[in-house]
Amino acid sequence: MRFLSRLVCAAWLLVALPAQAETHVVSAGQTLGRIADRYNVTIAALCEANGLQRRAPLKIGLKLRIPEGKDAVVEEQTDNPDPADTVATADAPEPKGGAPEPKVESKVKADDDRSDTLLPGGMHVINPPGVAPAYYFEPTGPGRHGMRPIVLYLHARGGHPDKDCQRWAPVARRLGWLVCPTGPAAYGDGHAWDNNWPSAHSATMAAIQVLRKKYGRRIQLYGNTLIGFSEGAYAAMNVGVREPHVFNRWLILAASDRYWGGPGLEALQTAKERVRRVFLITGEHDGVIDNTHQVEEWLAHAGVDTRVVTPNDMGHELALDRKPELYHGALAWLDRGDSKGKKGKAKSERGERVARK
Repeated sequence: MRFLSRLVCAAWLLVALPAQAETHVVSAGQTLGRIADRYNVTIAALCEANGLQRRAPLKIGLKLRIPEGKDAVVEEQTDNPDPADTVATADAPEPKGGAPEPKVESKVKADDDRSDTLLPGGMHVINPPGVAPAYYFEPTGPGRHGMRPIVLYLHARGGHPDKDCQRWAPVARRLGWLVCPTGPAAYGDGHAWDNNWPSAHSATMAAIQVLRKKYGRRIQLYGNTLIGFSEGAYAAMNVGVREPHVFNRWLILAASDRYWGGPGLEALQTAKERVRRVFLITGEHDGVIDNTHQVEEWLAHAGVDTRVVTPNDMGHELALDRKPELYHGALAWLDRGDSKGKKGKAKSERGERVARK
C-alpha cells in the first residue's frame, strides 16, 4: 500500500512539474538581437526571462533561458526601436541573481559509440533507431564547441546523402552542424523518400535526437535551417510547416505548390508565426518555375519573409559545385536576415524576386 502511494505521488509530480525550458549558451560575437532572432522571440522577452538589461554586455558562456509560448513575445520599448546590440565578451557581468557557468557535455569518442562512425574527411555516419543512416559534419569556425544550429539537407529522388553532405560541407559547416538523413526507399543506385513526407519527418527528428544525446547542448534544438531539393523540397516543405519551432528557416530548391496541397496550406497558417525566413531557388528553365512563384505568393500572403532567386542559366538541378556563392548567400541571409533587421524591412519587399545571372 505504501509503495502504491509513492507511485501515485511520483506520477502526480511528473504531471505537475513543467518541462525544462530550452537554454542557449552565449558564444563569442553573439548579441541579444541575433539570439532572439534565432529562436523567434522578442529581445524584450529574452531580457525579461533572464533578468537582463537590453544594453547590458553579454558574457561568453552565459546560459540564457529561451522563453516559450506567450512568454516569448513581450512588447518592445519604442523609445529606441533599433538599438545597437552589445556583442558578447568574456568579462561581461552576469544578469541579476547570477547564472551558473555552462556545463558543456563532453563529446563521446566515435570509437566508443558503435552507432557513430567517423569516415575519411571528417564526415560521420549514425544509425538512428527505426530509420535509415544519417550523415553529418561538426561545425567549424568560432564558437564550434558551444551550442550551434543545425543545417539539415533532404536529398532529391535517387540522391546520395553521403555525397550530398560532402558537397554541402564547404558551404554550410561554418553556420553549424550539417546533417543529411537518408530516404527509406531504394531508387536506382541512390535513395528516395517515396513521396512520403512523414518518413522524412521521422528520419529528421531521429537524427537530431541521436546527436543531442551524443553531444548534449552543443546541438541546438530550435531555430534551425532546413534545406530540400526536388523530392527533398517536397519533404522539407511539409516537415517545415509541421516543425516550425525546430526549423524556422528554410532553403527550398525547386519548390512547387503541388508539394503542399490542402493539409500543407492549413499547416502553414498555424506555422507562419514561427517561420522566420524562407529562401526559394529555382532555375528559369526548371519545369516547376511557375509553381515556385505560386509558393512565393502563398508565403508572402502568410507574412513570411521570403526571397526568390531564379537564375536564367539553371534548369532542374542542384548547381552547388558551379554556383557555391549562390547557396552560401542564401544560407547567410537565412541566418542573419537583412542588415536593417525585421523592423526595418518594408512590407512591400516581402516576396521579393531577385534574379541572378
